[in-house]
Amino acid sequence: MGSLFESRGHSAKINALASKAEQDEPDVMTSSIGKSITRVRGRQRNETHWCVADIEWQHIDHARIRDNLALYYVVTGASFVETAADLYTSNLVEFFPDPEAQQWLINYWQPEELQHGLALRTYVETVWPELDWASGYQQFLAEYSQLCTVEALESSRALEMVARCVIEAGTSTFYSTLQRISDEPVLKTLTGLIAQDEVSHYNHFRHFFEAYQQQEHIGRMGVVHSLYKRLGEVESEDAYIGLKHAWLMRHPGQPFSDVQFQAISLTLRPLMMAHYPYRMALKMLLRPLALNRTLVKYSMPVLELAARRLMFRKH
Repeated sequence: MGSLFESRGHSAKINALASKAEQDEPDVMTSSIGKSITRVRGRQRNETHWCVADIEWQHIDHARIRDNLALYYVVTGASFVETAADLYTSNLVEFFPDPEAQQWLINYWQPEELQHGLALRTYVETVWPELDWASGYQQFLAEYSQLCTVEALESSRALEMVARCVIEAGTSTFYSTLQRISDEPVLKTLTGLIAQDEVSHYNHFRHFFEAYQQQEHIGRMGVVHSLYKRLGEVESEDAYIGLKHAWLMRHPGQPFSDVQFQAISLTLRPLMMAHYPYRMALKMLLRPLALNRTLVKYSMPVLELAARRLMFRKH
């Protein structure tokens, strides 16, 4: 197979990013992106960021992906959630009135999230053209939009930024896992690129959190409570609704219940368990607690072992 990206205006940039995404796990502890909130304003979007138009969709290896239902469900479900980015962006803009947060959310975070949705949608429609993605998304949106309200946000701006860190930790590790699972080259490259974006988003939300925490004087136990609360909500909301409507696209008119969800989960669980970046997830979740780094370093093997036993367990 030839290169996934042909020689276009951004080919060198894309090949470099794709190579990094394919070879390296995003390192949240050393990433240079988002080292300070003020640097966002100096960043030029087109200098370092990949574009949907750069991806050579015709190089998709259909034989490796077409009959893989597990990847169909997660990629389609993810495409729905990412495409709905404008819903929760508007909520966050309303919740965070300071211009700096609003500028980053509107000018950087939302466009990149929508680009993820468009790229994943394009992938789904290319591999499974017989399915009506647009109709499936409209049904998804009708249900998902009921959850995306300002009232559903945390009680303080600092704690909402903690919740955002949990979500971005979840999405970056999710796409890193998909990158490891997939043997289809275009999907492997695409999920790697999205994972890098999500790490960048995490770093920005974390730095916003640190700024708000200084203003609000949120203690460590308050942060722990917010982390725990949002961790418990991740699977019950986005994952369930996304997988539900991905399933309904293949089974129009049929009822979806916990039986179907559990069947899909049983298929996905062993793949996720085998390829999930546990250490990366732990680092991202622990960072807002500002724990002693030496303590975290020496505790990590035990924490990772516990995470491997507890995550993806049967409910």
